[in-house]
Amino acid sequence: MTLSRKGLLRTMLDTTKHIFLKPNIFMLWMVFFTLLYWTYSYYSLTAFEVPLFEPRSLILDHDKSGYLIKTSGCQIPEMYLNGPKIDKYLNPSVELNCKTKWNLTLPYLITSNLTSLILNMTAWATLNISEGDTSFVCYYIPVERSVIDNDQDPNTFNDNGVKLGEKVYFVHNTTVSNEMVEVVCTLNSSVVYKYFHIFIRPTSSVRNRKDKDVSVLLLGLDSVSRMNFHRQMPKTSAFLSEIGTVEMKGYNKVEDNTFPNVVPALTGMSIEELKINCWPENDNFFDKCHFVWDDYKNANFSTIFAEDSTIIGTFNYFKSGFFKQPTDHYLRPILNHAENSIGHTLILNTLGCYGTRLAMSMILDYAYKIALSMTNHLYMSVFWTTSLTHDYVEYPKFGDDDLRDFFDAFNKSGELNKTIVILMSDHGIRWGRFRDTFQGSLEDKLPMLNFIIPQWFQNMYPSAMENLNKNIIRLTTPYDLHETLLEFVDMKQLDDNSIAKRTKMNENKRGTSLFLEIPENKNCKTAGIPKNYCACQNERQDLTVDNASVVKAANALMQYVNFELSAYNTLCANLTLHEIYKASVEIDNYYTSVKDYIIQIITVPGSAKFEATLRHHNDNFEMMGSVSRLNLYGNQSVCMDDAKMKLLCYCIDKN
Repeated sequence: MTLSRKGLLRTMLDTTKHIFLKPNIFMLWMVFFTLLYWTYSYYSLTAFEVPLFEPRSLILDHDKSGYLIKTSGCQIPEMYLNGPKIDKYLNPSVELNCKTKWNLTLPYLITSNLTSLILNMTAWATLNISEGDTSFVCYYIPVERSVIDNDQDPNTFNDNGVKLGEKVYFVHNTTVSNEMVEVVCTLNSSVVYKYFHIFIRPTSSVRNRKDKDVSVLLLGLDSVSRMNFHRQMPKTSAFLSEIGTVEMKGYNKVEDNTFPNVVPALTGMSIEELKINCWPENDNFFDKCHFVWDDYKNANFSTIFAEDSTIIGTFNYFKSGFFKQPTDHYLRPILNHAENSIGHTLILNTLGCYGTRLAMSMILDYAYKIALSMTNHLYMSVFWTTSLTHDYVEYPKFGDDDLRDFFDAFNKSGELNKTIVILMSDHGIRWGRFRDTFQGSLEDKLPMLNFIIPQWFQNMYPSAMENLNKNIIRLTTPYDLHETLLEFVDMKQLDDNSIAKRTKMNENKRGTSLFLEIPENKNCKTAGIPKNYCACQNERQDLTVDNASVVKAANALMQYVNFELSAYNTLCANLTLHEIYKASVEIDNYYTSVKDYIIQIITVPGSAKFEATLRHHNDNFEMMGSVSRLNLYGNQSVCMDDAKMKLLCYCIDKN
């Protein structure tokens, strides 16, 4: 039974009236307090843990239906931006200050333009030295990727390799012919400046940009849900709203962590399909795989890939990366060297700072500088930053100013009028107290995806833009993003006539360009989203942990986990169920005999917290998707070099 607020108040008043009019006062008082207790309990456990009188202004997206997405294929409930029940899971006292932990005297002593290093004379004057003083020395060191000859054995090559050139000394300003350099200045042999600069020049084969051409910048912030972007980065959010952005509210991840969500966007394939087609073993290079930047390169765009936190890089964390560099400009060597040289302030798994600045800021600087370098040419770049946002739900706020300033500079320079910018993430935060809540679980499934599109482009392709705007409130995935990225290679297919023809042929495929209308009945099954990661909600009911079906589901989950671990029984301990932490069930609106149990358990040894969805049908429990790990494994799985199994493994010998 569900009571409206008015109905609830009327019931309470009627009960009170009867208490004073009937003779059995004691029994009626008991009824009154029972009703009051039921009311409190009901509203404490429903509405996604949001208080009964939560101000509606705290909801970022809502309509009268109470749903963010409401189609015949998918219903995603509205979520709350902040408020007491959200804020209590956030730590407002976290701090991050790169400058206080990096004691370089003059962090801005050297600047650079598109071709040269420049001595900042204002900063230099603070050194109180005369020109020509030999106690003050500046030099740069070329940074390159390890050399690959045709005869080099791939088994001996490491994608982490960095080759440093000879020192090149300079005074005042100097033109640099190298692509990536480390710059150092010393005073009396003490380092007063160290930072890393890039100088990107388009090759002769790159297409010149014409008036109606666009470059593409894909900018990724790891582990940022759509809601948490607005919550933690309000300045950037407000600026993008001011200049105009298309935000996909039903963008749903398709797997647990970064790798299996980025790969579908860049290749159109799932990890299983990737293994079948081009990457059969975890230690293989990815060179045989076809990425979206290959399509752009074939169309004579310049291509760029850069990613900070290189130790846990998308294609390098317990993987081999690339044998040959995947793009025309591959910034892994300089970011790897910068991280090892001036990286500091360990947040949890990442270093938040490079020198006196956020590591994320170096990524943004490089993205902006490459845009300026390519202003008259076409490019497709992928910049991914993990350093600031990967581990804690609160930390994106420290990058809000820098990200807002990046978009402001991009806009004022005119580059925003020449570029499609896609600001995205792979998933929300995957562990911690907030992730344990229902809304935290939902946000994990719904990363941000924003399109910043020049106005002239919107005017030129009205039908495509109409579809894109329709798709704001449809279920979408990285597979759809991949199809959309392919559109900018040849934009003739975006004109109204082409869109009309393609619409007639459009089917409910797993991946559909967002410039075509996503079918209204698209659901997680047709979208390629495993049940465990599906944000579309059926009727959901919390269950007690001693419920007989919950216990059976938990035992089935334990059987699955230990079966997965059995292949590594010399390395990993057999796990035992210690506690069923939380449980709920969803009943399919169309197939009422099918029930999906969402189970959280804690296992020993190691106190790992796992979450999984198990489907109950015909007296059997079947795993739906993979197991999520909701707490960190630290060094518990140090013996395991398989990224997927590290989530499950508790090493027998952790030495």
